[in-house]
Amino acid sequence: MTRNRIDLMFARLKAERRSAFVTFTVACDPSFDESLERMRLLAENGIDLLEIGHPFSDPILDGATIQRANRRALAAGGSLPRTLDLCAAFRLDNDETPIILMGYANPIRTMGYDVFAARAAAAGVDGLIVADLPLREADALLKHLSKYGLVMIPLAAPSLPTEDFVSDQRGVGGFLYCIPVVGPTGGPSASIDVIADAVERCRSVSGMPIMVGFGIKTPDMAAAVAKVADGVIVATALIERFETMLQDCAHETFKSTAAQVVADYRHAIDS
Repeated sequence: MTRNRIDLMFARLKAERRSAFVTFTVACDPSFDESLERMRLLAENGIDLLEIGHPFSDPILDGATIQRANRRALAAGGSLPRTLDLCAAFRLDNDETPIILMGYANPIRTMGYDVFAARAAAAGVDGLIVADLPLREADALLKHLSKYGLVMIPLAAPSLPTEDFVSDQRGVGGFLYCIPVVGPTGGPSASIDVIADAVERCRSVSGMPIMVGFGIKTPDMAAAVAKVADGVIVATALIERFETMLQDCAHETFKSTAAQVVADYRHAIDS
């Protein structure tokens, strides 16, 4: 099977001896058009992979900041089908940046696993995170993901046994998402020693690239984590910055300031 964009990204970064920088945004927050513009801004300013949340009414893994983003997106008409439309629109002028969806099982099951996988592949999605669906319960979904060349990204948290995030099943791949602390997104940061131990635990059981998320709040912290992992995922910290900037800045000022914020993380990670 042809390697997807995620595999190609990690191969390129390994050759360049660089770590991956991933950000998260909720589709249709605060609107479809602004969300598309933000995806393009992120990709143009140093993001290696985009993690896109499909809006959901009960995002149980997420803290207050991302819960607010989900509510804004739902109020703007956001849904799983609209998220796929958004990805397809992004693909019209960017066929390189990998996209993974992050969300919950209910909307995917409602759409139907086969229909979802077919539509996601057609929209240019490369993989997905399903926060409330452990691998041991994902056989039916994995079968359809594999059929269309998509992968499910496993979540590895300290509270989970290895069978919940290690599998050689077709349809599992991309990278291992290492969560070094127990709790929702936007919670307290772990120390770099705790993060390094969590990454080592993941490396001892998996040969996939290890990405670290949850609690990566500053460029300096992102840089430190990038030295022990294959990359970092920054979500809540950027959404909070963007929320504040949208309140205080005109549109064009927001765009330029947001681009600089993202570039600061990229520069720190590459330093």
